Amino acid sequence: MKYLCEGCERLGPVESFHVEAGQLSVTCRVCGARTLAGPSQAAPSRASPGHDAPRPDDAVRGGSEGVAVAVPVEASFASVPSGSTRPSVTALRVVRSDASSARSALPEGDPFQAPPGHCPKCVAPIREDAGACAQCGLVYANFLPEEHQPSEVLATEWHALMREWNDWDPHDRLLTMAMGRGELAMVGRLYRLRLARTPDDTMALRGRDEVMRRVTSAVPFASDGPSPEFARKVKNVVMGAVLVVALVLVLMLFQMVRGSFS
Repeated sequence: MKYLCEGCERLGPVESFHVEAGQLSVTCRVCGARTLAGPSQAAPSRASPGHDAPRPDDAVRGGSEGVAVAVPVEASFASVPSGSTRPSVTALRVVRSDASSARSALPEGDPFQAPPGHCPKCVAPIREDAGACAQCGLVYANFLPEEHQPSEVLATEWHALMREWNDWDPHDRLLTMAMGRGELAMVGRLYRLRLARTPDDTMALRGRDEVMRRVTSAVPFASDGPSPEFARKVKNVVMGAVLVVALVLVLMLFQMVRGSFS
């Protein structure tokens, strides 16, 4: 379960909390601010019988998949006398959210550039004090980023795919489009760049494996038979050889016939 910090306005997990003066106190591990929830000790005695004061355990109930957001509670203090000052009290309300999955689909950094510590060409891990990549042989000082950028069409489709990352159908459509355009190698590089930032990304792993499968399955089809131009050249050579042999045989036969009459 997560809650919204009132200090830094970040969503963070509720790792530890305690009850302080009748209020639930959650400390943000990022900014250190405390978020108080639940009524104070004086509030239940002043509340009217028709209303039940919120309890701290109710404030954080709602399951491990929820996000807790601080909202004001007004009904529990409807009967508080106007002359008394009532402290500001908030309760935690459970809100279902896919914010974490949305953030995971959009990792930080340029999706077309290798993160630090990886070869900018083949995305292999860089060894310390190495001037060239041990896997692809690239000299890092000679790397030109513009030579390894996807086409404009592929870049647009990749950005659109990142918004629907957890659905496989857009991945399949992108792979089919890249295969038709001859850009499967670039798509494979994009999946490796994604894995360099998020190694446990199952969709990126599946996409990389699918690229390898399509590349290996496309190679036999390309070499099943000779091209029409090559076949035509072979046919012409064979026909020429046959004509030469036939001409030699005719000449030999003519000489034999001529010798028999002489």
